[in-house]
Amino acid sequence: MYGSNAQTAAEAEIRTLATDGTDSLEREVDSSASGGDRRTIGESAAHNGGDPRMSLRERLGTGFQLAGASAAVLRANPRLAVYPLVGGLATVAYLATVFGGFVAIGGSESLALVIGLLVGAYAGSMFLVSVSVAALVWASRETFAGRTPSATAAFRAAGSHLRALLVWSILSAFVGIALQALEESSEIVGVILSALLSTGWLALTYFVIPVVVLEDAGPTTMIQESGRIIRDTWGETLGSEFGVGFVTALLLVPGLVLGVALYFLVPGESALLVAVIGGGLVVCVGMLVGYTLGAIAKTALYVFACTGTMPGEFDESALADDADPS
Repeated sequence: MYGSNAQTAAEAEIRTLATDGTDSLEREVDSSASGGDRRTIGESAAHNGGDPRMSLRERLGTGFQLAGASAAVLRANPRLAVYPLVGGLATVAYLATVFGGFVAIGGSESLALVIGLLVGAYAGSMFLVSVSVAALVWASRETFAGRTPSATAAFRAAGSHLRALLVWSILSAFVGIALQALEESSEIVGVILSALLSTGWLALTYFVIPVVVLEDAGPTTMIQESGRIIRDTWGETLGSEFGVGFVTALLLVPGLVLGVALYFLVPGESALLVAVIGGGLVVCVGMLVGYTLGAIAKTALYVFACTGTMPGEFDESALADDADPS
């Protein structure tokens, strides 16, 4: 009897300490969002998100719940889709300008110029996409806090991290081109090695933009902090990616069906053009929604990793039920 009472008292004390620690961490996160010391967020990720006692099924379940809740957040805040739309349009315009200028001067036989063009195109497009994603991550975090951010404020917040985002974009360009060159080698070993390295790189840098925007991490620490978070939330991240990927695939189906239908219904030689344009537009909308969902889920997963709790817009009870089957 005495041993049972002692165990009960110890468990109660542990729960009290855990609650106090979570409340303290949430105060740190709120302080960081208002301009306080943000280094504690990344350092605390290993102690909160990704409980090592959780099974793979529980981790994946949490990730799927996260993806589903992200769809509810987007339905309630459709303006969040503006950020990837702006980034996508800016990227298309940038690439058209770069390659259009290259074609206008008649191309070049200089290998150095071609490589420079590829790096510039890759890095520039990555930079524009990174800025738009950074704005979306910041806006998502504000939405979780119950605020309604403006696009101007979101892009201003992203603009305050241009140096880190530029370094990240250039680094991504060089890594991407190197992996592509390795993949295109004639050796099958090169293809396999490229796939493995690409997967590892994507995993290691998964949280780079949230870390830069929400922790104010610099170029020298952003990858380290991202790796620390992914190490402790790998299961939830995998489940979230599967969930968002599944939803995105479903969103692409109407565009594909519409394209096929238009091809057979529209008479004349213009059938293919009409099918590509009509179906392509719907597919683009689906991709836009899927991309936005992915960024929202990533931001929520980052908050979960840092605080051990879901943002207010997410169904914490469902997540708790999934994580504790008993």
